[in-house]
Amino acid sequence: MMTESVVMELEDGVLTATLNEPDSMNTLTPGITKGLEEALVRASDDEDVKCLLLTGTGRAFCAGAAVGNFVANAGNSGAEKKVPRKVTLDSWGSSARTVALFSQCDVPIIAAINGAAVGAGFGLATCCDMRFMAESARLGSVFIKRGLASDYGAAYWLPRIVGAGRATEIMFSGELLDAQTSLNIGLANKVFADDELLAESKAYAKMIANGPPLAYTVLRRMMQRTQDMSVAEFAEYEWVNQKILLSTKDLMEGFSAFLEKREPNFR
Repeated sequence: MMTESVVMELEDGVLTATLNEPDSMNTLTPGITKGLEEALVRASDDEDVKCLLLTGTGRAFCAGAAVGNFVANAGNSGAEKKVPRKVTLDSWGSSARTVALFSQCDVPIIAAINGAAVGAGFGLATCCDMRFMAESARLGSVFIKRGLASDYGAAYWLPRIVGAGRATEIMFSGELLDAQTSLNIGLANKVFADDELLAESKAYAKMIANGPPLAYTVLRRMMQRTQDMSVAEFAEYEWVNQKILLSTKDLMEGFSAFLEKREPNFR
């Protein structure tokens, strides 16, 4: 029986999507890419999903592109095989499509980085809202060591996570960062013992799932758009969304719970 490339499990509002090709260290094969995109779409479209948790099986979170396929197809001379421009450009669209789905997702996304997250896998990690790392995990761009710049949004998100200077250093050197270093520079949000990573990450994701879903969606949309707006534009956008939330049942529940000194029951 064929193993699912990405295994999805929904429990208590948390959709856990596990990259599940450990023999290839969860490189971005067509199966994993398709499954990852399906998880991102489901997280937005399924009303029962309140948080998406992304992790991997085996030694890696995601070890990047499927290099064997890339090397086999790279370097083909245009004289040997003519390919229409549109076909060529469309064939390069996979990473752009995946990054867009991350950005457009309407629930918080947590990466539980169980092992190596390098190259495109590093990019996937930066696309997530938070990164929780196992103590033995490693993160790194490494693109520059392969004669490439970046992929899967890494050069867009990394400066916003750790600052321009630190991001430049990481991208230019191609170095691998351990979990403690990642935590110290703000690349990782939390570090857990290897055998505690998944349970602790699920517990945090469940905390989000128990929160007000509309407010989390609004917050995520706002934080995704801050880089593309002036302060005045953002302040207006922020207030329009806040006015919507002020009319919801979750708002009434939140204030009632506060006054009654109990935990809120958001719907």
